[in-house]
Amino acid sequence: MTAAHFLRKAAQRLPRRHACPSPIRRVLLAGLLLAGAAAAEPPIRLNTHQQAPLSFRKEDGSADGLAVQVVQCALKQLQRPYSIAFLPWPRAQWQVQHQQADAFFTATPSAERDGYAVLSAPILPYERRWYLLKDNPQSPSGSDFKRQGRTAAFNGSNMDDWLREHGYQLTSTPPNSEQLVKMLLSRRVDAILGNAYVVDALIAKMGVQEQLRSELAQSLPFGVYFGKAFLARESPQFLTQFNRAVQTCRAK
Repeated sequence: MTAAHFLRKAAQRLPRRHACPSPIRRVLLAGLLLAGAAAAEPPIRLNTHQQAPLSFRKEDGSADGLAVQVVQCALKQLQRPYSIAFLPWPRAQWQVQHQQADAFFTATPSAERDGYAVLSAPILPYERRWYLLKDNPQSPSGSDFKRQGRTAAFNGSNMDDWLREHGYQLTSTPPNSEQLVKMLLSRRVDAILGNAYVVDALIAKMGVQEQLRSELAQSLPFGVYFGKAFLARESPQFLTQFNRAVQTCRAK
């Protein structure tokens, strides 16, 4: 039985002695209105992409992953309904920018994203790492590598923009991290820049740990970008409450 149904039945059972509602009836009616409003609250439309172990669909179709679990935990604490859609990463962001979805995750900060969305508190620690073949003596931090080294990052990530902005020779932007690793193994590029959670898991799955090495490029916050149009419709306290819930969920 829902709260709204219970309150409606309780209000109907109260005696109607006066035309003016009694204080008890007024309280019940107010509760009924609030419960009805909550029941009608539309789900928060979240976008993400297939990126194990952070976000992925299980065999039964349900969403799971390290990032998904924190987001689900936080929204459960806020008692907010939600939906999670898995899309190609550029489209996941485009939909929020054009108000076809409310938020996307898991994302690092960028000036472009800041134009139409607001980043939450970090939901996970995050490392962006370089990956190279072990027999490659070059270092991505060297000036020679920056001028001559062939690099790649997956399409739609902040990493491809970062490579361009810092003067690296970005030669390919495949659609996912698995293609990145395959390009590196086939020597089509000299180094790839990737999400350490995802690339480390792929390397282990492919059994190629002995062929590759990595170097830390950056440590960054990793959160949920909520669209500004969505936040304008919400309570001014929504993001503060969500961030507080994230901290609680991360501590579990």
